[in-house]
Amino acid sequence: MTPLRALLLINRQSRQGEANAQAARDALQALDVEVLLGDFEKPEDVSAEIDEYADDVDVIVLGGGDGTLNLAAEAVMRSEKPMGVLPLGTANDFARTLLIPNELQAACRNVVEGVTHRVDLGQCNDVYFVNVASIGLAVRACEYRSDVAKKWLGPLGYASNVFSAYRDTEPFEAEVRCGEERHRLHSIQLAIGNGRYFGGGLAVTSDAALDDGRLDLYSLKPASLGKLIGMLPSLVRGPDKSVQGVQLLEGTEFHVSTGKPMPINTDGEILTETPATFRVLPGALAVKVPEEYIKRYGRAANRQPSAA
Repeated sequence: MTPLRALLLINRQSRQGEANAQAARDALQALDVEVLLGDFEKPEDVSAEIDEYADDVDVIVLGGGDGTLNLAAEAVMRSEKPMGVLPLGTANDFARTLLIPNELQAACRNVVEGVTHRVDLGQCNDVYFVNVASIGLAVRACEYRSDVAKKWLGPLGYASNVFSAYRDTEPFEAEVRCGEERHRLHSIQLAIGNGRYFGGGLAVTSDAALDDGRLDLYSLKPASLGKLIGMLPSLVRGPDKSVQGVQLLEGTEFHVSTGKPMPINTDGEILTETPATFRVLPGALAVKVPEEYIKRYGRAANRQPSAA
């Protein structure tokens, strides 16, 4: 059989990127993969690497966190090649949703042995997101983000950022249009999710999925810090309509406006602002996922042969 050809792109600025770049290359080559190692100086340059080399390979392997996947998503979609994920970031929520293993050797095996499965992509104005786009608290937490805290605390760094940001986040009014419906929301955090997880393990809703063809919106009403801490278990498993203090909507497109322009966090990257139109692009990305994901969630109709 013709060896699998992979473009390997490692974000060396991610939490484990530099240490694992050579290890990932060695692991893939041990699986008889022909590896073309990309070379880029900044994460923002990853799209140019994909555009340049996608025609020469069978699969695009991205090592890094959710921010790396965010910056690469449009180019991967454009290439029409499947994406392999090596979860080398801090939260790795996209990989968590798809049951892609965190251990590097296992993640490399998934690139070769995994099922090619199509998942949705979110779009906010002219930028894209794989997990979630947020307004309010998550934006302020992102502004407080410390590279040192990410490196040494991992996902705990997100929690410390949120508690710091809570003190300085003002509630806001938002109007949300979904089809013919209009909703006025008084919120401290508004999240529009494509996938299930964000922020190191919080869930958008209890039944959100990356391949359900919809977006899930939740608005967190202003509350005391003590009450928000009490809500944490429901935010981890994903709120449903029984959770007090949360408003939930679902649809394929939302238009969100605020009294004044507010920045929007897309997978940890602040690249756009309100007013904003959010839409889902069903099946826009082909991703290598473990067979276990297909078995557990029963979406076999969406699967493709494991060969890239």
